[in-house]
Formats: sequence, C-alpha cells, structure tokens
Amino acid sequence: MQDLPLISIITTYYNSVQLGNFVKSSMNCLLNQTYPNIEFICVNDGSTDSTLEELLYFEKRDSRVKVYTKENQKYAQYSKAYGQDKASGEFIFLFDHDDLIELNTIEKCFNTFCQSPDLDIVTPIVDTRFTTGQLKYIINLDMSFKNHTQFISRKISGKDAIKKTVGKYDIHIRGLYRKEVFKSHSFRFTEPLLNADEIVERMIFENAKFIGSCDAVYTHYIHPDSSAKMPSVKKIDIVRTDVLLRKIFKDKNIYSSRKSIFELTAYKNLVNAIKIYHRFSESMNTEEKVFQKKRLRDSYNHLEKHTVKSQFKGFSKIYNSIVMCTFPFLFLFYKFKK
Repeated sequence: MQDLPLISIITTYYNSVQLGNFVKSSMNCLLNQTYPNIEFICVNDGSTDSTLEELLYFEKRDSRVKVYTKENQKYAQYSKAYGQDKASGEFIFLFDHDDLIELNTIEKCFNTFCQSPDLDIVTPIVDTRFTTGQLKYIINLDMSFKNHTQFISRKISGKDAIKKTVGKYDIHIRGLYRKEVFKSHSFRFTEPLLNADEIVERMIFENAKFIGSCDAVYTHYIHPDSSAKMPSVKKIDIVRTDVLLRKIFKDKNIYSSRKSIFELTAYKNLVNAIKIYHRFSESMNTEEKVFQKKRLRDSYNHLEKHTVKSQFKGFSKIYNSIVMCTFPFLFLFYKFKK
C-alpha cells in the first residue's frame, strides 16, 4: 500500500441526511473501494441536520476519513474549494454526495494512468439517471451509447475538451485528476456564483494535456426536487456566468465555431432569469432588485441578437425578433406572459 500513491476523494455534504440519507450511501461505496491508499476529504458545509454526527461516526471507525466543518457560504464553490485546499493526494477525485461509483472505480482510473502516463485526467463512464432509475444517457467522454458494453477506451486533449463545453456540455467528465491539474484553478473563483464551478471546471480541463476514459461507472443521479433544480433568485447567476464565459471563450479563440449554440443557450437562460426575477421580485429588497435587473440588462447587452434570431424560422423568428427588440420590452413581456 505504501508503494501506491495517495488518492484524495473530496465529497461535500450539506444536509445530506435530510435530503436522502446520502452520508451512508456515499460512504458505503467510497470506503469499500478496492484501491487501498485513499484519504476521504469530507466537507460538512454548515449542515443543520445530523450530517456532521454521521460523518464523525465514520471518521471514528476509519482513519482514512477526514471530516472538516465550515460555515455555509450559500454557494457550493466554497465547499469544493475548501476540500481542494485540504486534499494532499497525488491524484484527486471529486465526488457528489448523492451519486454512486462502482467499488473498483478508483482502481480502474488509476490503472489507466499507469497504462497511459500522458494523461492528466481519467474519467469513468458517466451513467446519468433519474432517481426512479430511468436512464437519461450514458456517455464516454463525448460519445453517448446505449449500454456499458459499447465502451471504447479513448482520449482527447484538454483543449478539445473545453471546446466541447462552449454553449452546452458535449463532454461529461467525472474524473480522477493529477493533483497539479486539479489545483491549477481554485473553485473559489473571483465572485460567488451558483455555477462558478462550471467556469473553473472548464479552465481545469484546458490545463490537462490529455483526458482519457476507463470502463468503470460513475452513476450521477438527477433529483428533480433538489435545491439545484428548484427555482430561486440564485438562478439569475446563470446570466452572469454566460457573460463571463463568452469573454473567456472569445479570449481563447474557441467561441466562433460554436457561437450559434452559445448564443441560443444564453438567450434561453436570459428569458428564464427574467421570469425568475418577476417570480421573486416581491421578496427582494430595492437594492437587490436594482442589482439583479442590472445583471439582466448586462446579459441582454452582451447577447449577439442577430445570431439568436438567425436560428428561428417563420412565425417563431418574427415572434422572437419582436420580443428581444429592446431590453425594457423583453423585461416587461415576460412579466405579464404566463
């Protein structure tokens, strides 16, 4: 075991017992990994239920478990960054508390590194399902297939990986990272955002020389009633993220080829954010209303409207051209449209 490099698995927890008994389910698949030399970095993000007590129970029974508690800062990026700072392994794996991995996943990822030393990230197959068990998709890097037996070992460059995230993710990675790559950008980012981790993740991808895959399975579950899926004022953050990503992609010269995908997605995000603003406007104070409306206007001003309009046809094109003619009209239109 001493000859094998240390691997850190970071898992962040927030009210994980209340949300679905996720402390026990996550620990069941993590502590029984076939790869022996692992430290489990468990970040309790200010939980108000019995999450901390359950984590401490496992810490007392397994010396590999390291529990850290921080105050909740309302954004998941800070708990991920906390775990990022604490991880000391040569390789690092980021794991969501409500997901599952096969018991040999870490071992298979590590063996793939041994077989291909030029890799900086190795990802299992990503099997995404609804909590009912219904399959949404199975993806090997950027290739989707119907069942796990169709797996083919392959690799792509980190630069190709970030290109495949412009506008929408056409690549899905839940990987084991070399420490230097995983820590190359802090999840704290430069400002608090609901999905700041998606910006950081992209920049980390770009720092990887190559990203490979193995036939282990990471099962990601979609929880329709999770806080991430429920409407909230925080969802307005997404339009700010689009403004930042547009600039990042342009600066990296990877925007043009997927401009139409990016701008249509940004337009849909803006419309949804305006609806959220109106839905929660009565619960916001004057200062927050001004702040959020400014973000919406900024998103509208950066939107490449001609590119958006060019993707509609017939009546739909006329309709959307009128709706997005000015920001005040767009803003008021979705105030009254049901």
